[in-house]
Parts: sequence; C-alpha cells; structure tokens
Amino acid sequence: MTRSTTATEAFEPEHAARLARDLSEKGAIRSPEWRRVFARVPRHLFVSSFVVRTPEGTVAYDEQTPGWLETIYSDATLITRFSAEGLAISSSTEPSLMALMLEHLQVQDGMKVLEVGTGTGYNAALLSERLGSALVTSIDVDGALVDRARGALEAAGYRPALAAVDGARGYPNNAPYQRILATCGLGRIPVSWLDQLDEGGLILANVGLGMALLRKGSDGHARGRLLPEAAGFMRLRSSSAPGVPTVSEVLSVTGGGPERVRVVEKVAGLDDHASSEFLLSLLLPYGLRVVQHRQEGQVHGVLDGASGSWMRVEVDHQGRTTVSERGDRHLWATYTALLSDWEEAGRPEIGRYGLTVSPDGEHHLWLDHPQNTNTPLDQAETTG
Repeated sequence: MTRSTTATEAFEPEHAARLARDLSEKGAIRSPEWRRVFARVPRHLFVSSFVVRTPEGTVAYDEQTPGWLETIYSDATLITRFSAEGLAISSSTEPSLMALMLEHLQVQDGMKVLEVGTGTGYNAALLSERLGSALVTSIDVDGALVDRARGALEAAGYRPALAAVDGARGYPNNAPYQRILATCGLGRIPVSWLDQLDEGGLILANVGLGMALLRKGSDGHARGRLLPEAAGFMRLRSSSAPGVPTVSEVLSVTGGGPERVRVVEKVAGLDDHASSEFLLSLLLPYGLRVVQHRQEGQVHGVLDGASGSWMRVEVDHQGRTTVSERGDRHLWATYTALLSDWEEAGRPEIGRYGLTVSPDGEHHLWLDHPQNTNTPLDQAETTG
C-alpha cells in the first residue's frame, strides 16, 4: 500500500526562503540578518492547525487541508487558540508585522532579549536564530502554550529559556535585559519591565493601538515615539491588570440609565474613527468602544473596565451629539479635551506622538517632543 505524503513531509526550505523574499519586497525585512533568519526558521513546526480570517469568513486548516503549507508561509495571521467565549487568545502574528517589530528592536550580537507572549514559539525561534538560544527568554501566562512551544522549538533546534508566568511581572531570573519585546497588547507598560531593563535598553510594545518604542534613560524613565504603524495584538492576560470588557458587556452597560446627560454641537475629531479610536485606547487602557450604526446616526458606547464608568455618545447625521454618562470618571470631558488638542495640532499622525513612562508607572503622552506633555492623559489613571 502506498503511503500518502503529509504536508509536513512536503516542506522544502524554499517555502521559508520564499516568505523571506516576499517580506523583503514588502519592506518589512530591511536587513540581510533578518532575511537570513526568516529563510531558516520553519514556521510550520509551530502551527499544526489554525484558523485564518478572510473577508468571506473563517477557514480552518490542518495538515490534511489543501494549501496548508502555502498558507503558513504566506503573510497571514494564524489563529491557534480560542477562549471558551470564542475569542482568539493565541496566534502566530502575520510575518510582516513580526519582521517590522524585530527590525525596530535593533538587536545586536550579544544582547539579551525578553519576549512577553510566547504564543506558538515562532517569534522566539526567530530571535534564537538571530542571537542564539542562550540570550533569549520567552514567557507566557498559559502553561499549556509554553509546553507546546517548547516542543516545537526543540524540534526546530532551539532551546531558549521558557517560563509560564504572569507577563506583567517580567522574568527577573534572567534580568537584566537589553531588549524587551511584547507580542501581546498592553494597557500600560509594567514597572517591573523598567526595573529589569538595562540603562539604554529598548522596550517595544503594543500600547493601546500604538506601537511604542521606548529607551530607558539614566533617570530611570523610558521615552520614545510611537511607530507610524498602528497595531492591535491579543491582550496580555494578567491577574494584576483589570480586564477589558467584552462587546456584549459594553452594549449591556451603556444601554442603562445615565447620571449625566448633555447635548453638544458637532465634536471636532470624532469623525476620524481611526485617530479617535487610537487616542481613546491610550486614554482608557482597559476600556472598549463599540460603535453601532443606526438609521438616525451613530451610537458610541464606551465602558472603562478599570473604573466601571461609561458613556453613550449618540451622533446624528448633522453632527449634533447627545452624551450620556455614569460613573466617577467623567470620560467625556477628558476625551474631548484630548480630541481638541489633536484637532488644534492639525490632526497629527500616530508617528508624531510619543510616551514617557516614569519609574513609578506614570504614563505621559506627548506630541513631537517629550517636553510637550500638556494632554489630559497626564491627569488620567496612568499607573500601570
């Protein structure tokens, strides 16, 4: 009897080489070192089965699915695990974004790197190929994910330090690090990461919908700009951070009775969905906005998972806005002040903003220069 060939057995090094070439042509890979790394690491060893989201819906893949290898070695995010509620909680991020982040991390030979968010282990493999396994530490709160990643890494020939711990606490056992990379979404940069980072070291992390590249100074503060590329990773799961509300929770809570109601004319900046969402993600690190489109206009429901405060913003087709609020935090006043600053500054792009994180965890948003910190974010709940 003739045995059929599995997709794994059909793998050829040219699959990874083609991916590296494609990423270089896109501009995601910009250096020969990272092109060599992507061409050598076998991504298929880290994702035996996965789901891909397409405009037509979700498609599930395993080794028996036609196009399995081709999809793995394409520039696609591969979702590998879901929560009981059906939310994606682990994935192999699209390689172009991974490559951009690794390039921005500016690693050099001999540097120690902490990766927060092991996931499938593929990114830890890329770092191990570039620096050597002994210089790479990767942590994740999910022990089952770490165990699977360890098996895949060993099969690929890499043995970085892995640990199943709360990512918000870092990993002091192998500190200090010269680079910290978060492959998960954050509300705020944890103080523990600053403590475990060498002076002059870099942190690259997805804060809200911005990618922050921060360098630690001699004063213990970490400062840096947000990258021009916006991103939204799956959230860091930590017992030390408030949970982000679900869509159903936002809809349920913001549909309730308010304590305060006001009617205002057209709000500058609210019409730019991408920028207003970006600013809100920084203002409310544990908040969520849900926008409903109705015949009479839009309804924006915002719930802050940290305080429980909420607002419901109903905007008609003429821009007339009815704001309903409940809770101790007056979200509308703070948010519109931030939008007003953005409007008066000429609607700047994300890349003109930056963050400063102090040793006690305060986060300050600035525009163009660290001294320009007169934004409502300074007065918001900023300790992480």
